[in-house]
Amino acid sequence: MQSLINAPIKQGTKVFVRCDIDVPIENNVIRETYRLDNLFPTLKFIIEKGGIPLIAGHIGKPEGVFKEELSTKHLIPYFNEKIGESRYEILENLRFDSREEQNDTNFAKELASKADIYVNESFATSHREHTSIVGITRYLPSYVGFRFQKEIETLNKVTTNPDKPLIVIIGGIKLESKLPVIDKFIQKADYVLLNSILSANWSKEIPQNLVLSDNSSVESKDIDTKTIEKFKQIINSAKTILWAGPLGMYEKEEYITGTKEIANEIVKLTQEKGVFSVIGGGDTIAAVDKLGILNKFSFVSTGGGAMLQYLAEDTLPGIKALES
Repeated sequence: MQSLINAPIKQGTKVFVRCDIDVPIENNVIRETYRLDNLFPTLKFIIEKGGIPLIAGHIGKPEGVFKEELSTKHLIPYFNEKIGESRYEILENLRFDSREEQNDTNFAKELASKADIYVNESFATSHREHTSIVGITRYLPSYVGFRFQKEIETLNKVTTNPDKPLIVIIGGIKLESKLPVIDKFIQKADYVLLNSILSANWSKEIPQNLVLSDNSSVESKDIDTKTIEKFKQIINSAKTILWAGPLGMYEKEEYITGTKEIANEIVKLTQEKGVFSVIGGGDTIAAVDKLGILNKFSFVSTGGGAMLQYLAEDTLPGIKALES
């Protein structure tokens, strides 16, 4: 992959930047800006070089249909405030066109015709073989954005040469999608901890370093007190912690206890003992943002499915496209 630092950007160069702009919007107001905030090193670098960034991405799942509430126009005031009106262009939600998710050749050519070079700054979507992630790279000189590069470097640190003990915490509800990364870290980590629902669905042999929730149940909406204390005891031995997926139905106050207790414990270890903590996933970000501690971890990955797939496979379709 070629770094953006080497891109031939000069005055007037149009740069198609595939951005991660999939943020929650309610009543035309952006509710959480973490992913947007991480775009600015790349966008400002392009502008300082004299280039014009074309901000492109998707919001939500419109399935090829225009939906006003998912329009990128709701992001314009935010970008105007942060980088200045008229210093950038923003394209409409790419998923309003069904060809985006089909990796369509004609759509790739249409998108490429708008710019001189391409930059992928959407790690979180790079596990998808979509037009703006894969197809467009065939028609423009292509580079990786600064945040994307940092994502890879940080995750490589966890998989390749982590400070041990390495503790991995996996939450969420879909075991099947998480099995490859769980299997990989059973081989690499000192402990892998699963929440109640994932534990209930675990049907294979239980290795010594796989720790299941004590209240394993598909109906359980949070880990119980006994599990919280067991998890805390284990993570207190860690020098590196990877956490993907909330431990309960954090959206409801009565089911956020497990996520809150473990999150605060990880923050304490990060702040007081220098433990290297990496968390990721849209729901994980939303949960810790709700708790007001999003900026207290060593690194917060913008990827959910992309982070897990990269950790399991050491590559992504978006990375392969940049390397070809």
